Amino acid sequence: VPPSWEALQSTPSLTNRPSPPIYHDILPESVDSSLPVLYRDKDCICAACESVWLALEVKNVEYVTVLVDKNNAIEDDDDDEQISMLPRISWPSTTDDDESNNKNDHDTTTTTTTTDPVNLLEQIQSRYPDTAPQFYPPLSSAVDASRCNIMRLPGVMPRNSDTNLMSYAPYLFRDDGTLVKPSSHAVSLEEVEEMQEEYYLGDFLCGKAITAADIIWAPYLERYAVQLPIVYYRNKARLNPRNRNVYGEVDNWYKVMEREVPAYSCRVMGDAKHWRKCLEVATKIHNERAVGDDERVSLPDVPDQKGWWVKKNSVVKAGEIWSEYCSQRPWLAPTPGGEVSLFMIRNREMIVDAAVAASLGDCFDDENTADEALREVIQVLLEWDVYFDQSSEEETAQPLSESGLRMALFAAEEMIQVPRDLGMIPVGVLWEVIRSCDE
Repeated sequence: VPPSWEALQSTPSLTNRPSPPIYHDILPESVDSSLPVLYRDKDCICAACESVWLALEVKNVEYVTVLVDKNNAIEDDDDDEQISMLPRISWPSTTDDDESNNKNDHDTTTTTTTTDPVNLLEQIQSRYPDTAPQFYPPLSSAVDASRCNIMRLPGVMPRNSDTNLMSYAPYLFRDDGTLVKPSSHAVSLEEVEEMQEEYYLGDFLCGKAITAADIIWAPYLERYAVQLPIVYYRNKARLNPRNRNVYGEVDNWYKVMEREVPAYSCRVMGDAKHWRKCLEVATKIHNERAVGDDERVSLPDVPDQKGWWVKKNSVVKAGEIWSEYCSQRPWLAPTPGGEVSLFMIRNREMIVDAAVAASLGDCFDDENTADEALREVIQVLLEWDVYFDQSSEEETAQPLSESGLRMALFAAEEMIQVPRDLGMIPVGVLWEVIRSCDE
């Protein structure tokens, strides 16, 4: 019998972990105005929002989040129009703001209405000039590499793609009802390879450290890596950005972002399931206006990629990256499994009710059965380092019962979205727990 909720909540690693406040659509007037406020889309689809979110995270800025549902905005309502302008940052007032009379794009203001992620990154760097990483490092007196590489993005990637689909499926579809040609993608990836080779001291776009260029490019390359091989599955060896035998430098960029930027892989980065769903939305729009049958897209079934990153890189590596990420964020659990446990504890009633309703009695007879299964999953997650300690010579028993496995699968597939609810690495550990039951 798994521990009670009281026992689970009193687990030392989970106590005193209050979740940072997150608000929806608007910021209550009672909220402390001493912190910057980030307005971003609640569904984690907007590419510009992702860049600004990542920028605040990599600098470890303390900020307040307002998640905006654009579908709730009312047409012709000025207040709603203002709210739906995303991304946006509201900065706390400072003496410098009050005394400054001349502002330019690199300066900060108390309240900003810009939704341009490039300008917002400039503001973040201006507000936190001494906090690593430096978004615009001076590689030489004559070269501003980070800003230059940001400007190269539209020219390097396939041109004339539908701007309205850039957050869902960038560079794949044109607004005239045609597909971007495979040769255009191959040329773009080869140009990214050449960009990487210009800065040979490291695998980031400007060398050995992350800069604004990586942060601006990341949302697009992230989607591209998942979606391009799906759309062009007949030529996926050539059109797979992560095929290191063809695009070794590009693959190195993905790896360095995921392994050396904990804020990215632990919180901001979306997973294959998320971007597949976004691709399905974009494909439906494209197919409705396709100029001919040969331009229509039929998405193939894809191999199971759930939790693929942790499976490929090991739970040990995932734990190391998570430890670095949570070290300065006291509200997080000390292990990825613990972080998933916190989510499940905070949302236990919703998960249990949804599991019972979805199973129609096939999996869970009643709430008590589902409740016990969820507690079992949490118990295992809290001991993930025991089950997956690669240095241990002791054989471990199957960690989940049949009922517990059904609950873990339901939670992973139906109740948790990356990155809306949790980051890729914590959810990857949950999938490792599930996979261990098949071994």
